[in-house]
Amino acid sequence: MILLTVGSMFPFDRLVREVDALVAAGRIGEEVVAQIGDGQYEPCHMPFHRFLSRLEFEALLGQASMLVSHAGAGTIAMALQHHKRLLVVPRLARFGEHVNDHQIATARRFEELQHVLVAYELEQLPERLQALRQFEPRRREASPQRLAERIGQFLATECGPRG
Repeated sequence: MILLTVGSMFPFDRLVREVDALVAAGRIGEEVVAQIGDGQYEPCHMPFHRFLSRLEFEALLGQASMLVSHAGAGTIAMALQHHKRLLVVPRLARFGEHVNDHQIATARRFEELQHVLVAYELEQLPERLQALRQFEPRRREASPQRLAERIGQFLATECGPRG
């Protein structure tokens, strides 16, 4: 099963509609369950939930072979934590999907780190979904030393040097 999630902040009808069309055309090849938020478009070819509690989301995430999502940092972090393949589609300001295009930078950074695949345009979805089936995301490595360095840098920047 593929889990499609668009979060809860803004509608992302453009993505939901495109995935629904791919399901209808038989181009995905497995069940898709969607979390669609408060968007106006309701899928006709896949089961959907408007919103999910954290427990409900984690239950679906556990069943999913992979995810398709907006480029929200929380969703990306959860997919990495659960070692799930993730295809992100950034929300775009020009379509009223967010207030700016910061999700492009987020997607690009996680793509550079080899944690996710990205479809920057909806036309890329079929090819990127196919690639996702073979994709092995690079595991996120927790580094206490790196965290300590970042905290030190933050404190030096915000509080100034201490002598």
